[in-house]
Amino acid sequence: MKILDKVNYPQDLKKLTLSQLTALCSEIRQLILDTVFRCGGHLSSNLGAVETVVALHYVFNAPKDKIIFDVGHQCYAHKILTGRKDLLSTLRGDEGLAGFPKRQESVYDVANTGHASTSISLACGLARALNDGEQIVSFIGDGAMTGGLTYEALNDLACLKKKQIIVLNDNEMSISKNVGLISDYLQRLKREKVTRPFALFGLKYVGIVDGHDLKALIKAFNKAKNSEDAVIIHVLTKKGKGYADAEENPEKYHGYSVSAQKYPTFSQICGEKLCELAQKDSDVYAVTAAMASGTGLDVYEKKFPERFADVGIAEAHAACMCAGLAIGGKKPYFAVYSTFLQRAYDQLVHDICLNNLPVTLCIDRCGVVAGDGETHQGVFDISFMRALPSLTVFAPKDGEELRAVLDWSLNYDKPLAIRYPKAEDDFEYSVHTPIEPGKWEYVLQDSASDAVIIATGAICVKNACKAAEILKENGISVDVINARFISPMDETMLRKIASKKIFTSEDGVRTGGLGEGIISYYAENGIKADVTVFAFDKFPYPQGSVNFILKSTGTDAQSIAARITDKVKNEA
Repeated sequence: MKILDKVNYPQDLKKLTLSQLTALCSEIRQLILDTVFRCGGHLSSNLGAVETVVALHYVFNAPKDKIIFDVGHQCYAHKILTGRKDLLSTLRGDEGLAGFPKRQESVYDVANTGHASTSISLACGLARALNDGEQIVSFIGDGAMTGGLTYEALNDLACLKKKQIIVLNDNEMSISKNVGLISDYLQRLKREKVTRPFALFGLKYVGIVDGHDLKALIKAFNKAKNSEDAVIIHVLTKKGKGYADAEENPEKYHGYSVSAQKYPTFSQICGEKLCELAQKDSDVYAVTAAMASGTGLDVYEKKFPERFADVGIAEAHAACMCAGLAIGGKKPYFAVYSTFLQRAYDQLVHDICLNNLPVTLCIDRCGVVAGDGETHQGVFDISFMRALPSLTVFAPKDGEELRAVLDWSLNYDKPLAIRYPKAEDDFEYSVHTPIEPGKWEYVLQDSASDAVIIATGAICVKNACKAAEILKENGISVDVINARFISPMDETMLRKIASKKIFTSEDGVRTGGLGEGIISYYAENGIKADVTVFAFDKFPYPQGSVNFILKSTGTDAQSIAARITDKVKNEA
């Protein structure tokens, strides 16, 4: 019998000897490997955190003691040890086990944490709210130490004067290699004997601890547990530990996909096109926030290192810095995930749009994202960007249109956002109309159409065309319009189609979205129009594949076709 068979909850660990705990770590690591190779998920970060997580649960008494994971993608061993090992086979699947901590799953998950740099802020709140007898542990990756929120929290922690424990998981990596002063400082701590490196924040320093030595980890954690002081424990780990390929290529195995890639992704197309633009124009500058490979900028970084900046997990700084680049005469492109752009909204408003600067946002992972759950769904960007009248928002229907809008952007002298999904470019269209500001295009058009679907973004345009095929088989003809400019809208087109039954489709929330914008346009101009909106009404959405989420929210091709059929036939 495996040791893991006898371990279901953290209290079971306390019955094991050190040698048994060591064997348990090997079994957990193998289970993570088997699961991720079958289901996909975050591999190298979880492999590197196994011993630390086991030691944390061995020493502390969760759920009374609070262990906060920052970033949440290093939580697989935690889930295995907290009553969910038998559910691991459902990881990231349709309504399966989440790939990040999730309060709805377990009392052991303190917060839903999928973004970086939040743990110490959460801990400051918990320290104020809870009794002194409860231990609060922030398990923070070294990459999260580049995020500004961490230092706002550390500043508060120094004033709070309450005990907290910070476990710094130092593996020298975010997704990409860590950059900047903090990374250099942590390297210095490894070389030099600095006795009080975090004294400024009132933290007692314990380090450096081998993050794969259970005996050393348990000793350090017990010391912190019994201390009356706020403590930071510097743990050195190897990302990808126990799997040779992941150890040698931690960035490649940060996120593992089980499906083989057949076509270039939108991310790759963006990175390659930006290289072309940089070749043409020496003012082109590319910026990322610790996501060079994820956003396709790794190729750009190699070709144009002097016009590339990775600022670490610091999206607000990246956006504001791009404003400075634009003021200085450069043409900056900031490649960022939709959900991570949320953290830079003030800079988008205050520093880019109010200054009306030619900064281009290349917004990746827009709309529904498979597997990662609600923390990574890019469904709010349409709404929060439509609120900014000085920002042009564009959503290409395919890779060719993405290349075209990036070409067009080179001479555009105002703020521009280009949004696209986490997807391969397997889209095929015979129509590619030259880009004109604010102009939409017909993808399908029939002079005898009963209705029109206005769709925006690659996934929605594709589903609208699928819905049109289904409807045609049922004797209903519809036009499909690619609303590639989300803001400004094509008002000429809207007036032209006002007499038809109109259906809008977008991969974002209904409130403040394109559909509501179209309804408002008609109402404000006294135009009678019959508009039905397909968008997301509830949040959070179920976890799973893109198709599963769209079907669950009634926004897939079949659901759209069924609703249009019902409306057209019932009102004929």
